[in-house]
Amino acid sequence: MKKYYYIICFIVIGSYGFGQDIHFSQFDVNVTSLNPAYAGVLQKDFRVANNYKNQWGSVGLPYTTFSVAYDMNVLKQKPFKKGLSDIGVGLSFSQDKAGTSKWSQNQLNLSISAIQEVGRDTKMSLGLQGSYAQNSVMVDELSWDNQFVNHEYNSTMPSRETFANSAKAYIDLSGGVLVESRIQEDQIFTGGIAYFHVNKPNYTLFSGDRLPSKLVVHASYETPIGNSLSMRRIVPKFMYVRQAQHNEVLLGALYRSVMKESSSHTTFADESYIDFGAYYRVNDALIVVAAVDFRNFRFGLSYDTNVSRFKSATRSRGGIEVSLTYKGFLADNRTKLRKS
Repeated sequence: MKKYYYIICFIVIGSYGFGQDIHFSQFDVNVTSLNPAYAGVLQKDFRVANNYKNQWGSVGLPYTTFSVAYDMNVLKQKPFKKGLSDIGVGLSFSQDKAGTSKWSQNQLNLSISAIQEVGRDTKMSLGLQGSYAQNSVMVDELSWDNQFVNHEYNSTMPSRETFANSAKAYIDLSGGVLVESRIQEDQIFTGGIAYFHVNKPNYTLFSGDRLPSKLVVHASYETPIGNSLSMRRIVPKFMYVRQAQHNEVLLGALYRSVMKESSSHTTFADESYIDFGAYYRVNDALIVVAAVDFRNFRFGLSYDTNVSRFKSATRSRGGIEVSLTYKGFLADNRTKLRKS
C-alpha cells in the first residue's frame, strides 16, 4: 500500500501543481503569452523579449521558468494612416521546470494578428495562436518503496516501477482581442480579452484529463502626474485570470520618471525612462518591480514575496524574475519612413 500511496501522491501533486499555466510577475513582457492579439502591436517594427524566473528554492529544488519571444509588424504602414490594416506575427517559446522529477512543460507558440485603425489614435487587433506543447517527467531520480532495505534508502536498488508514459505532446489553440488608444499625446490606454485552450487538449501523462480553458482580462493606463508637460507619470495595471475553479487577480501601478520624451508622430525619438512600483496578487503575493528603458532596450527586475498561508513553508521568500526587451526597426522600413 505504501508503494501506491507514493504513486498517487506523485500524480496528484503533478496534476494540481501544474494543471494551471505558467505565468510571470512581469506579465506584459512576453506579450503574446498574455494576449495573442498583441503580436505586431508596437510603434516600431519588431520586438524581442525574454523572462527568467527562479522561485520557491526555500522549499526544495527551485522552480525555474523561462520564455523568449519575437514579434513584428509585417505590413508596417505610416503612422495613423487611416483605413489601412497591418498584420502582426509572433513566435515564442517557454519552459517551466520543477521539482526532483524535473517535471517540464515546453511550449512553442505561433501568433498572428490583424491590426486595424479605428480612429486617428486608436488601434484594434484580433489575434489567433496555435501552440505545440509537451509535458515530460524524469522518474529516475525519484525514491520508491522498493529501494528501502531494512528501513534505509539505497539508491542502487531497482525501483521495479514502470510508467507507460514519460511525456505527453498536444496541440493548443487560443485567441484574443486588443484595443490600444492614445487618448492624448501622453495618455495611453491598452486593454484586451484573451481566451486560451479553446480546444481543451488532453495534457496529462497519467489520465485523460483536459486542460481547462483560460480567460484573461487585462488593462493598463499611462497618464502624467500633474500637468500634461510633466515628466512624471503613473501607470496602473490590472489582470484577471480564470481557469477552471482557479482565479487570479493582479493589480498595481508603476511610477515612471521620463528622462527623454518621444512623439507618437515620429519613429526616431526614442523615449527613455525609469519605472518602479508594486503589484499585489490577491491572497498570494506582493511583487516589487523596477525597470529601465533606454535606447530601445528595457531591463526589468522583480521579486515576489508570499503573503498567503504558503509563507510558512517559503518563509516569505518568493522568486526573483529578470526580463530584457529590445524593440527596433528593419533597416528598409526606417529608410522609407525617414524619406516620407
